[in-house]
Amino acid sequence: MISIDDTLPNVIKAKAEHYKVINTYLRRSHLQKNTPVTDFIKDNLDDLINGKPDELEVLNKQFYDSIPRFTANGYQSYLVALEKNRHRRTWAERRLIRRYNKLRAKLYKIINYEDWFISSPKLYAYQLAENLDRTTCTYCNRLYTNTVITEDGAKVMRPQFDHWFPKSKFPLLALSFYNLIPSCSVCNSSTKGDTLFELNSHYHPYDKGILDKFTFSYDYEKSLDTYTVKIAHNTLDVKAKKTFDDLNLATIYNAHTSELKDLITIKKKYTKNYIDTIQKAYPSSGLSYDETYRLAFGTEYKEENFHQRPFSKFKKDILAELKIIPSK
Repeated sequence: MISIDDTLPNVIKAKAEHYKVINTYLRRSHLQKNTPVTDFIKDNLDDLINGKPDELEVLNKQFYDSIPRFTANGYQSYLVALEKNRHRRTWAERRLIRRYNKLRAKLYKIINYEDWFISSPKLYAYQLAENLDRTTCTYCNRLYTNTVITEDGAKVMRPQFDHWFPKSKFPLLALSFYNLIPSCSVCNSSTKGDTLFELNSHYHPYDKGILDKFTFSYDYEKSLDTYTVKIAHNTLDVKAKKTFDDLNLATIYNAHTSELKDLITIKKKYTKNYIDTIQKAYPSSGLSYDETYRLAFGTEYKEENFHQRPFSKFKKDILAELKIIPSK
């Protein structure tokens, strides 16, 4: 997972623009009536739109305590019941789900993620994606997620937005800035999907220092001549292990062992420093170390640029393990 730095100018701009657009949309379209639901949203609109992940988690609990006949404790029981197999739910759990689903349906009509954020003529999702400028998936860093808009304004492609707090379980947070994570379709719909991530058990993409929490590595089974990608991390960091296990990072990277084999081939063919070899071969090119690295491996060398090209974290970790480049 490649974290998003919310102190970067473009992310600050994206956040400010998001607040302006969502605030205007909700106030004009869905907050005219005075009901317990709309009153809570109006009273907490600033935090709902741009609150940090921990603030959103608290706000979500406060919401259920503010609505007559609902409670935060009841909501937690509802989430537990949703995780159960349908045939294993008790009668009380089925009744609880029906009741909280009715409230969820009301929130869907107000927050209206699918019909407005995704399908409206203005297609604001493209604007947010363009402002955030994440060209690879935040979760896996394997696939490009470029935003492409033609000169005449036609919308061609953009990243999908994963809800870190799944919108099926946290409908109140469906348009919250810190709950809209630019990702590829695989991570959004298959790898992560509606898996329940929580702040006390999983790292959030806006957390700092996520890259330091894990390192890509590999094993080689000589008898079978097979390579296996693995993820190494501090065994005491249970939160890191659960995050990367639930994102299935090692599993999905094992679909790309050809990338690993290419790096190992370079190690076998070149006894000297590979980057130095290229730079010395073209002394008049004036290429910097970063530029040469990018041309050689098709990825970024600096961690702050990892999100710009697929496999940047993976290749740098493996290259360092192979001693093709210096380790940190």
